[in-house]
Amino acid sequence: MNTIHSLDAVAFLKNKNSSSVDLILTDPPYEINYKDGIARNPLKAIQNDTIGSVDWEGFFIEASRVLKDRKVVYVHCRIEMITRIFNAAQSAGLKYAHDFVWLKGDMGYGNLNVMGTTHEMIIAFSKGNAEKSRQLNVDGVIKKRTPAVYYGKLSTKENYGHPTQKPIELLAYIILNRTDKSDLVVDPFSGSGSTALAASLLSRNFSCSDIDEEFVKLAQERLIDDEHKKIYTHISNEVLTKNLIGYKFQTAKQSLVSF
Repeated sequence: MNTIHSLDAVAFLKNKNSSSVDLILTDPPYEINYKDGIARNPLKAIQNDTIGSVDWEGFFIEASRVLKDRKVVYVHCRIEMITRIFNAAQSAGLKYAHDFVWLKGDMGYGNLNVMGTTHEMIIAFSKGNAEKSRQLNVDGVIKKRTPAVYYGKLSTKENYGHPTQKPIELLAYIILNRTDKSDLVVDPFSGSGSTALAASLLSRNFSCSDIDEEFVKLAQERLIDDEHKKIYTHISNEVLTKNLIGYKFQTAKQSLVSF
């Protein structure tokens, strides 16, 4: 535990004991051959990022095996991936739990021929019926239930060199909602180690892997980068910020009306 391995996702999960994992939280390749010239590591391609390169059936079979009963696997995805993901997850005996929306707030650098996409999806599947969500500290107030949405893009100071890196607070929100201290959080597509770092900051155990050795080294460096971790003091204190986790609906609604 508390290590980032250099392994293919399915091979990594095969090394896990059955019914040993409390949460799988992962951001696999979106199978779109994505490259980004903005990140610190410009134009570096993501491995296994073409359609058919991810073994979804193998992934979900192993995910179902290693999860404890009533625990959940969260998979970052795009809409066009959902059919492949759903079919594989349900074939492996997992149940749809809910979907989660990350509202990034800008359109990025996508296709100019269509309307700009400002969100990404996270789909959750459970092993049996999902267990009850935890109560969360949001700006000092304990919330019994919180919305399945996160607002805000990755900040420049948070970026650590992966072209599709996710905000730590987004991952911490899900980890706090679904796990307790000392639970085991697993990420088979770890990239720059964001899930590992979020779990570590929240006193959870982690076990992560990535097929790309360069990103594994980057993630290992990030985990011991004390200067970088100073950004996340509020997360270490298990306090999430209300303006980021689903409490902007009324403001957004008013803006739409005025528009």
